[in-house]
Amino acid sequence: MTEKLYEIRSEFKSFNGDGCGNNGTQMAVYYPLEKTERTKIAVLAMHQSNYMGFSPMVEMAKRGFIAAGIGLKNRSRKVRDANPKYWLEECSVCIDYLKSIPGVEKVVLMAHSQGGCMLSAYQYIAENGTDRFRNDGRTIPFPEVEKLTPADGLMLLDGNYGIMDVMALDPAVRTLDNGYSRIPELDLYNPDNGYDPARTNQTYPEEFAVRFQRAQVAYYKELLAMAKERYEKIKAGRGQFLDDEIIFIPGAGGGSSNNKLFCQDSRWLGRTAKPRKLLHADGTITEEVVYTNRTTGHSTPSDLMNGGQLASVKYLLQTELRFDDDWGYDECSIHGMDEKFNYLSTRENVKGIHVPLLCEGNQASHEFVNMEITYENAVSADKDYIALAGSRHDFTPVSPEFGDVLSAVSDYFAAWLAKPGRFID
Repeated sequence: MTEKLYEIRSEFKSFNGDGCGNNGTQMAVYYPLEKTERTKIAVLAMHQSNYMGFSPMVEMAKRGFIAAGIGLKNRSRKVRDANPKYWLEECSVCIDYLKSIPGVEKVVLMAHSQGGCMLSAYQYIAENGTDRFRNDGRTIPFPEVEKLTPADGLMLLDGNYGIMDVMALDPAVRTLDNGYSRIPELDLYNPDNGYDPARTNQTYPEEFAVRFQRAQVAYYKELLAMAKERYEKIKAGRGQFLDDEIIFIPGAGGGSSNNKLFCQDSRWLGRTAKPRKLLHADGTITEEVVYTNRTTGHSTPSDLMNGGQLASVKYLLQTELRFDDDWGYDECSIHGMDEKFNYLSTRENVKGIHVPLLCEGNQASHEFVNMEITYENAVSADKDYIALAGSRHDFTPVSPEFGDVLSAVSDYFAAWLAKPGRFID
């Protein structure tokens, strides 16, 4: 059944500006012009980047809900203070504002991609506090956080693995000095490792894939050790700068689209473990093992903008992760890491989240596998998983025959939000 669409209006809010031209955190709020039972529910989207116009969020306003998207302070995504205190407390401020709107009774978080990691952390901490992250040997301790206002529900939309910086590392990079000097036995573009330049979707031997993944972890541990060493020098006043240092990592960019195993060979992170609901553009739902139909392509590992990552010492340490030496992933699972240590793990965070939970994954992406694992781990008594047929990560169809995937999934989201007894009577 197609949802009724409402005319909407929007307004912009700003929080915690500094009086020097920085407007702080901004939020766009969208209102249906007609007031109904649905306007008792507000939906809030947040990400590292500007989500004030995030399309599924706006579609919720068109379907009768109040909807809002956050634009965090303008910072470089990689060279910035990665302290989670900042965005956790900003999110709480925005929830409080939405709950102050006359008539709003419930606020539901809409968490897409990296936003899934962030907002699952938010809801976990709002329900449980930060004890999980205390006294765990972090180089930079997890921060003290003000009491957070819990949301009333959580929607995880194609949420990523919370370790994308590591999954993006190219272990064939021999030195941080350049992107050309490469280790042949770890090179995705070496025919001796199974690469075929005549194909876009590659088929690497399992032996190479396992070796590649373990080398990624070894590379990450080397980078982390270097960052810890530099951090001690910074604290001692012997660093390059007073507060932090830049680290440029060749081959570490493009976590979802460039010179990575699961990008070149779509078998990896390529199917659900069990038959799952698969939503089609005409609104029908089939139940089947969902295989990805994402597109793959060649890329340039030595490219600066797409092949490299600009990070910093503090960024690496504040996003520190712990892996076993045999870390890796296969077609439908991931193993070998300390999930409890990772505050951005949707897979671990949902073990402490009790509000209604929707996990949605896009078939033409790779995150739908993470959403299945997350769903399986979830303890919420009210939980759901749905995959969206033929949808890329950004809710556009991978090819025209898959139709209007955004409208189809927005109707599903609206029906989930409006189910009697879930958020409204």
